Amino acid sequence: MKNITYRPKEKRYIGRKQINGQIILVYAKTQKECYSKLNNLIKITKNKLTIEKISSFTVEEYWDKWYKENKEPFIATTTKEDFMIIKRKLSPIFQIKISQLTKEKILFFLNTLQENRTKQKVILQLKSMLDTAVKEHKIKFNPFDTIIIKNTKLKPKPPFNYEEQTKIIKNLNGKDFEPIILLYLTTGLRLKEMPFNDIEKHLNDNNILTTINLKGRERGKIRTKQIKLSNNMAEIVRKNINTFHKYKFNTISKSFKKFLNELNIKGSIVNCRHTFATNCFYLGKNELIIAKEMGHSTSQITKDNYINIDYNLTKEKLLKLYNNLYNLS
Repeated sequence: MKNITYRPKEKRYIGRKQINGQIILVYAKTQKECYSKLNNLIKITKNKLTIEKISSFTVEEYWDKWYKENKEPFIATTTKEDFMIIKRKLSPIFQIKISQLTKEKILFFLNTLQENRTKQKVILQLKSMLDTAVKEHKIKFNPFDTIIIKNTKLKPKPPFNYEEQTKIIKNLNGKDFEPIILLYLTTGLRLKEMPFNDIEKHLNDNNILTTINLKGRERGKIRTKQIKLSNNMAEIVRKNINTFHKYKFNTISKSFKKFLNELNIKGSIVNCRHTFATNCFYLGKNELIIAKEMGHSTSQITKDNYINIDYNLTKEKLLKLYNNLYNLS
């Protein structure tokens, strides 16, 4: 057999193999045993050399490699932005070698993060990256396997109650971003679904608004959804095209957050989405239509996570407050 030699004087077989300049030797009484030992040692040595080679890579270097090969080709534009945020959060451990990323170092890092959805995403993707590293024989084991992560389900964002909505609508009057916030409140758009740059191209003659950046993909294609605007809301949009062009996701988010702080109201653009679902429920809109406009696969998701009870809400109050800005068809 190749690499196997019998030594009569020693009455035994010797297996010899050179791997990357390193000589490995095994001895056995039979040729079959020697062959088996040599093959096992070859596998162990190659695995060790691979790990030693990869150990020079930092977390940042391997993250970039893993993301480019395993994530970037398959995710939507908005999800790519989520990964950029996650990468920034990982910066404290960037310079640690991937083979030296221990349980203690991971726990210390995680304890520095605020308890929110971003932290949950960081945990999920860091664990996924290390799982891939194990499968590719780039680390021996995933240190996350010895870490118990408490699965804390964050409470859904609450909708703005009737009093808060009244205060928001009243104080929006005359604000530059008034038409944008009104559109968020009456459509349930996610922050990054708003087509700021060319909204006029996304609103057709039938007042149907086609969104951008809908979460998830269908057979590699970017998904969209359509929302029917009321005549009043569509007219406001068309009269304020230039205002929409002035804003971006981050600028409208910061501007609205500052606006809410001045009114002593807790919340953000996300709360507009929950407010839309709850208002539509009290306005008597079909549950399936609400779910489709929210971009949900089932109405149960909408009911469980977005619709809330507000005994101060009535259809009459909402119609008067929003002056028929909601489309009820």
